[in-house]
Amino acid sequence: MSSNLQKLKLLLSLLLLLGLVNCTVLRDRVPVDAGASAESGTPAESGASAESGAPAESGASAESEAPTDPEIRIEAPIEFEAKVEPEAPSETRTSDTKVLIKPSPESPSLTDPETVGREVKKDIATSPEVTPKSVPDPESKLEREALALVKVEPQQQVVAAFDPTVELCREVGQKLGSVSVEDCLSQNLVHSGFSTASRSLAFKDYLPVAGREPLGRVLVIGGIHGDEFSSVSVLIKWMQILDKNHSGLFHWRFVPTANPDGLLNRKSQRQNQNGVDLNRNLPTSDWMVNALSYWEHKTKRNPRRYPGPYQASELETQWLVKQISGFNPDAIISLHAPYHLVDYDGPPTAPEVLGGLSLRRLGVYPGSLGNYAGIDLELPIVTVELKSAGIMPRKKEIDGMWRDLVRWLRGQLSKSTRLK
Repeated sequence: MSSNLQKLKLLLSLLLLLGLVNCTVLRDRVPVDAGASAESGTPAESGASAESGAPAESGASAESEAPTDPEIRIEAPIEFEAKVEPEAPSETRTSDTKVLIKPSPESPSLTDPETVGREVKKDIATSPEVTPKSVPDPESKLEREALALVKVEPQQQVVAAFDPTVELCREVGQKLGSVSVEDCLSQNLVHSGFSTASRSLAFKDYLPVAGREPLGRVLVIGGIHGDEFSSVSVLIKWMQILDKNHSGLFHWRFVPTANPDGLLNRKSQRQNQNGVDLNRNLPTSDWMVNALSYWEHKTKRNPRRYPGPYQASELETQWLVKQISGFNPDAIISLHAPYHLVDYDGPPTAPEVLGGLSLRRLGVYPGSLGNYAGIDLELPIVTVELKSAGIMPRKKEIDGMWRDLVRWLRGQLSKSTRLK
């Protein structure tokens, strides 16, 4: 009995002691307003965690409660927007793609505008999904189109730009009053060699016509003496007739200026650049025996008739010999002035009249074309000696000479004539 009583007294003492402790704790505690921090005594933001020591109000969560004070207003999560260029065709992103950059614990402070700007640029530059705008081609579209139009090989451009016949025609047009630069250029001469002074030695062919066999090949030469202007002008007028009326009756080859230096030097002269008479320099069979002797004794060393140091010594002579050999003509027509006649060498029958010009044989000289072609090569060669070296015949006379010449050639070069 006494032991039980003693146990009861001990239990009551313990209960009393516990009650006194609780009262002491409650008396010493300081009351805290809702939303205040126990450590700082300053208002706490809504949504404070248990770590702050601020209990939430009854029935409200920390995330749902928002204070009305603007200064502590909670903004939505910070986003930075950057427009990017359209992706390559293989990508699925469109031109209005946006890159969202959200703050992360590893990111620097996003409240600093400069830091934000640097980070945005860095992220955009390094993002594999962002394609930077391509740098425009430095050449404009017009420049590229212009370059495309002139896309040719450099070598071809150089060759096309350097055509000696263009310069030849420019000089001829400036020298002759009856032939313009355009008249000469329109003939589309073929450059095939250079003179002593590096002018073009050129020709033009009027080729056979398909389905018609020509009666023969005819070589027409002008300007072998540089001061006989009309011989060049009349020949070009004849070419203009053929430009409109070539029927394929003959295969023609025209050499407008066989001595371009003599014609086109500042002071025109009979001889070439070296002072050699080209019509005494051809390699005739009697040249070595008679050419220099004839010049000394018959012409009294007249410089206008100097035959040269040896036969075919001149570039122009060599070129003309190659023309005769390569073209292999059946007849040769050579224009001169001013004897006002028709000369003829070779077989078989000479023309009696060409327009207002009549036949009068002058004979041959050592190194002359009549001697070389008519005697040595046995080719018909007509020398047309115009009335004046510096005055053009009238158009009627030019046309009349041409008609008579074609008529004579038709009879001379019949189908029985050998075609080489």
